[in-house]
Amino acid sequence: MENNMTEIENFDEIEEPIFKVLVCIDGSEESYRGLRYALRLSSGTDTDLTLLNVREVDKALSTDGLDMRMARENMLDWDLELPGMESLKRGLEILSEMGYLEGDWDTEASNVDIQGDPLGDNLVVYTNSSGRKVTLKLMVAPTPELGILDEADVGDYDITILASADLDPENDKTMIFGSSVSERVATESQNSVIIAKALEENNGHMVCLSGSLASLNMAKTDAIMASRCDCPVYLYSVAEDESQRAKAQSIIDEARAVIEEAGYKVEGERIAIGDVVENIINDGSDYSMIIISGEQRVGFRRFFKSSIIFQVLEGATNSVLISR
Repeated sequence: MENNMTEIENFDEIEEPIFKVLVCIDGSEESYRGLRYALRLSSGTDTDLTLLNVREVDKALSTDGLDMRMARENMLDWDLELPGMESLKRGLEILSEMGYLEGDWDTEASNVDIQGDPLGDNLVVYTNSSGRKVTLKLMVAPTPELGILDEADVGDYDITILASADLDPENDKTMIFGSSVSERVATESQNSVIIAKALEENNGHMVCLSGSLASLNMAKTDAIMASRCDCPVYLYSVAEDESQRAKAQSIIDEARAVIEEAGYKVEGERIAIGDVVENIINDGSDYSMIIISGEQRVGFRRFFKSSIIFQVLEGATNSVLISR
């Protein structure tokens, strides 16, 4: 009995779970917009933030005669033109500019050898006195999408953010993490994914509701996440025709009740009539992000491609969050 009482007395001392965010950095301005959005989600002391750049194995990687052991130990101190290094350093600069790295941070660097690649995987972890972590990871993988999926799975992140475009309009160059990469990550990831397209921060989340239990849970989950970045939540449902409007309204009402019961706010609501995909894409452009429920496990990709989710991903001109 005494042991049980001790367990009860110590219950309040159990730490809150860490909110883990993975931001994929490819050097494009869109990926840095994704990083800035991640910083809004990372308010408070309960967030671990990882900046990831993935490059393919390069057996011919030139190091200009530099001792690679020394480069690994001091990867951010060397002015090296190594793939991905410049992108991560720019990400670190943005963190500093936005005040995210204020105070004292301990630094620890590590390396994992990758056969056939002289640089391998490299990690720099910054930790402050409250335990918050910022990790810069330069990773080697057969393809960028496989590297992102592996990191998201092994790291068990709450959310992964990556840009989606084949051309970066800011500097007119092809992006490393283009649309084919983002589509595969969105398809196969087991956790929530934000596909960032012209990401704007202040226009709110449009939560697309279908009436399923999954979409109801998604609405509550997004309300919780939106509260972290002070983003307004708008509930959205599509009726096939006017005769289905009442049903669409009841779906919205149920989601509103769940969100408000949990202590969160719904800023507004909207019902559309007609084609689901067309309406989501058109109306979603008024918001910072379209929120849509994804399957916990995707299964065969051909089934996913025929779904509403994939069509929205392909057609949306703004950012999409697939909630799992």
